[in-house]
Amino acid sequence: MSARPARPPAKYLDLTPAQVRIAQKVAEGKSTDAIASDLTITAGTINVQMKHCGQKLGVSGRAAVVHACYVTGQLKRPEKAAFPETFSDAETETWRMIATGATSKDYADRARISRDEALQRIRALRERVRAHNDPHLVTLGWTYGVIDASLVEMISGTVLRALTPARPAQTELSVPRGTLPIPT
Repeated sequence: MSARPARPPAKYLDLTPAQVRIAQKVAEGKSTDAIASDLTITAGTINVQMKHCGQKLGVSGRAAVVHACYVTGQLKRPEKAAFPETFSDAETETWRMIATGATSKDYADRARISRDEALQRIRALRERVRAHNDPHLVTLGWTYGVIDASLVEMISGTVLRALTPARPAQTELSVPRGTLPIPT
């Protein structure tokens, strides 16, 4: 038996300030190369840190990391804005699948459509709202009110805990160092 004390499960840990800075840039739709240039770090470091973010949050994929960061308050939520048109049920479903970390295969299986149709829906939605990539699409979903903190069940099986008043939303400059409470 090890003398090292047990750590809480990784998915309940807060992101480090560096991880929050990277996640914020990802949420803005920046490419790995652009983030590396902005933060003067390597693309490899960004990829490793985003993987660690997913492990800490219990999700997979950059879009799911961005959504989980908004739900848990690790990133400041975007300001609400109105989109000039309404979104269809299929567009809303597409947005929710991306935010929960669904792959195009997951989406196709759940929506009972072909994988090509799933990919086409994702591309069309990205084009319609001018999203740079899927993580940016998630941010725009929050901006337009299509996605919110009620979407807590992730494809990975993780159920995110929504932000509570006792734990205010974080900014890039203010990230507490402890751990989130573990649900009982």
